[in-house]
Amino acid sequence: MKQLTIYMILFSCVFFWASNFIIGSILIEHWDPLTVAIFRLIVIVLFLGGISWKAIYRTTFTRNDLLLLILAGILGVSINHYSFYASLQHTSPITAALILACAPIVTSLLNKMIYHESRNGIFWLGAILSFVGVGLIITKGALITISIGKGEVLSLITMLSFALFLIIVNHLSLKMSAQSITFYTNLIGLLVLVPFSFTILPQTNWQVAIPYWFLLILSAIIIHGVSNLMWNQKMKEVGSTNASLLLNFEPAIAMLLSAVFLKQFPTSVQIYGSLFILVGILLCIYYKEIKAIVLVKKTMN
Repeated sequence: MKQLTIYMILFSCVFFWASNFIIGSILIEHWDPLTVAIFRLIVIVLFLGGISWKAIYRTTFTRNDLLLLILAGILGVSINHYSFYASLQHTSPITAALILACAPIVTSLLNKMIYHESRNGIFWLGAILSFVGVGLIITKGALITISIGKGEVLSLITMLSFALFLIIVNHLSLKMSAQSITFYTNLIGLLVLVPFSFTILPQTNWQVAIPYWFLLILSAIIIHGVSNLMWNQKMKEVGSTNASLLLNFEPAIAMLLSAVFLKQFPTSVQIYGSLFILVGILLCIYYKEIKAIVLVKKTMN
C-alpha cells in the first residue's frame, strides 16, 4: 500500500508537469512569454526561499560552483523558461511535449561526449528511433523536406538547454543540496531576465482577470515548487530507474489535456512520432537491463 501511494505521488508530479504545456498556452494569450517567465520565476523564488531558507542560508560554494550555478541559471532557467513559453506561441503543446520528451536521451548523449560514458547498440538504436520520431513531428511527416517552424526550433532550444542544465545540476548535486541548487538557479535565471523586461513592462497588461493571475501563481508553486520537491523526495524511495518510467507518460498526458481543455487533438504524424520516441526512450533508459536479459537467455541456451 505504501509503495502504491509513492507511485501515485510520483505520477501526480508527472501529471502537473504535463499540465504546464496547457497552462503555458493559456497564459501566453494574456501576457508576453517573457512576462510570463518573469512573473512565474518571482513566485518560484519567493516560494522556495520561504520553505528552504535554512538550507539556502547554510550553503557554501566555491568560485567554480558559482560559475556553474550562473551557467545553469542562464541555460536551465532564463533560456529554458523563455523559449518554452515562446514556443507555445508558434506550435501546439503536443508538439512541444513530444520534443521535450527527448531531453533524457540528449542528456545521455552529452554525458558520453563529456565524460566518455560507454553505450551499446541497444542505446544507439533507441536514440535513432527517438530522433526519427522528433524528425517526423517537427517536419510534419516530411523528414527529407525541411519544413521546421519557429515553434519547433524554440522547442528544440528548450529541450537542449534543459539537457545541459541536467548535466550541470548532476555535478553540483555532489556538493550542494537540491533545495539550494533549485533556489539559486531560479534566482540567477530571474536576475538575468529582469533587464530584458524593461522594454515590455510598459506594454504589460495589468488588467487581466483575477482567475488568470491565480492560475499563474498557483501553477508556478505546484508545478515548479511542490512537484519538484516531492519528486526528489519520493524518487529515492523507489529508485530513479523505476521513477523515470513514469516520465514516459508526460507526452500522453499532455495530449489528453490538450484535447480536453484546448480542443487540440493529436495528428496521425504526432501519434506515429510519439510511438517512435516512446520506444526509443525505453530502449535508451533500460539498455543495460535489456542487455543483461539477452546475456542471461544466451547462457541458458
